[in-house]
Amino acid sequence: MIVDDNEAVISIVGQLLKNEGFEVCSALGGKACIESIRDLNPSILLLDVIMPDMDGWDVLRELKSMGVLDKTKVIMLTVVKEPKEEDEDADLSPYVMSPYIMDYITKPFDGDELIERVKRLSLL
Repeated sequence: MIVDDNEAVISIVGQLLKNEGFEVCSALGGKACIESIRDLNPSILLLDVIMPDMDGWDVLRELKSMGVLDKTKVIMLTVVKEPKEEDEDADLSPYVMSPYIMDYITKPFDGDELIERVKRLSLL
């Protein structure tokens, strides 16, 4: 499942994944993700951080409370740079080192690398 507030990102990532044989679903924003995730039951969630209706961290909190993250692997796919331990603000979010976040890809991304990382995660 691709969750982003940008339809172009959803379309591009969706087509890349479909070309590799993945079944793809999407949600335009965090609230749409929360509303549809139980019915769609994705094994992997590609989640943006900065969205106007509900940011990615709030989506993670809600999905955790719903018990969805027990069976869904999360890849953050966002323009927000991945915090490093040496960064002053690396510990600002309790979800930075969350066991639910399996990978972190920054936009703009390399399509081949995104596919390889999704494939690798799908094997776990």
